[in-house]
Amino acid sequence: MILTVDKDSIQRSIMIADSIISSKNVNTVLSNCLFNISRDSVEIVSTDNEIGIRTRLDAVADADMSLTVNGKRFASILKELPKGEIVLDISNSYQVNIKTRAKDIKARYTLVGTSRDEYPTVPFFAEDNAVEISQSVLKDMLRKVIHAAAIDTIKPVFNGVYMVSERKGKVTLVATDSRRLSMVTRSVENDVELPEGIIIPLRTVNEIVRLLAGGMCSFSFFENQCFFKIGETDLISRIVEGQFPNYRQVIPKEQHIRTVLETKRLADALRRAMVFTKEPANKIILTFGKDSLVVEAKTPDLGESSEEIPMESNATEALQVGINAQFLMDSLKEMDAYSVMIGLTGQMSPITITPDGDSDCLSVIMPIQVKSS
Repeated sequence: MILTVDKDSIQRSIMIADSIISSKNVNTVLSNCLFNISRDSVEIVSTDNEIGIRTRLDAVADADMSLTVNGKRFASILKELPKGEIVLDISNSYQVNIKTRAKDIKARYTLVGTSRDEYPTVPFFAEDNAVEISQSVLKDMLRKVIHAAAIDTIKPVFNGVYMVSERKGKVTLVATDSRRLSMVTRSVENDVELPEGIIIPLRTVNEIVRLLAGGMCSFSFFENQCFFKIGETDLISRIVEGQFPNYRQVIPKEQHIRTVLETKRLADALRRAMVFTKEPANKIILTFGKDSLVVEAKTPDLGESSEEIPMESNATEALQVGINAQFLMDSLKEMDAYSVMIGLTGQMSPITITPDGDSDCLSVIMPIQVKSS
C-alpha cells in the first residue's frame, strides 16, 4: 500500500498522539500508535488505558489499512527529513518504508510495524451532551486553577480539576490540594448538565492545555469518561472516582479586612523575599497596615528581608499573617489584572485573592502560624 502525505502534518499528528505514551511502557502494543489509513486521510490513535487520543490528517492512499508503529521512532526520523511530501510504502507484513521526494536525499528508511489485532479500542467522542466553549477561554480557565491541584496521588480527588455547572450557561473549574484553592467561572454557548460535577485527572488537564489553541472546542462526558474535541483531535480520559470536597465551605463568606495592591509590585516583592525562604514552606510574614503592606522573610541560616509596598485598605489596625510565598506567587501569576484584592479576617483565617474587575476568579490560601516574638 502506498500513502502520500505532507511530512510536517504527519510528524505533528504523531507527536500529538505519542505524547501520552510512556517510554517505560512494558506493553509492546501500547508503546505504539495505531494508524488507520483510508483513501483520503490517516487517523492516528494512542492510549495508555487511562487517556486516549485520536487525531486526523489529510493524505492520499491507494488502499485502506491499519497497523501499529512506534510513534517516537517514526517522529524522530521524520524530524530529520526536509519539508514536503513523503511516500510511505507499507508491506503486507507491516513494514513501513519511508521515502522523501527531496531530490538531494537518495535514501529509504524502514520501520517495523505490527498488526492492529491486539490494540485496545479507544471510544469515539460522545456527541449527545456536548458543550461548546472557546479554546482560549477554556485554556485560560485551566491555567488559572491548575497550579492549586495536588501533584501526589495519596488522595486522587485532589489530583485533578473539578468541573461543575451550578447555573445555566456557566461552567466552574476548581482545584485544591487542601492548603490552597483556586476557582474560576465562565459562560458557555449552551446549557451544561453537570450539577454533580466531574474530576478531570491532572495529567489529562495538562494534555488538554497543550492541545488548546484558537477557535471553538467541545467537551462531553459519559459514565466514567470525559471527552474533548479540539480541532482534528479527540481526547478521551477516565474521570477520577470519588467525592470532590465541598469547596464552598472553604471560601469565607465575608472578609473584615479588604486591601487592594498592584499585582506586579506585590509579585516582585514576593520574588525578592523568597530568596530568604526554604522549600516547601516558603514562609513569609505579611503585615497589613492602614496604607501599606510589609513583606518579611527570615531564615536563620539564609538571612532576612523586609520590604514595604503601598496599598489601599480598610484596616483600622495592623494584622500580621504567615503565608506560603510560592502559593501566593502562583495565584498572582495567573491573574491578568493591574491590581488584586486580598481579603482576610484574622491571623489564622483563610486569605482570599481576587483580580480587580473579575469576581468570578478567586484563590484561597490557608495561612501559616506566626510564632509570637
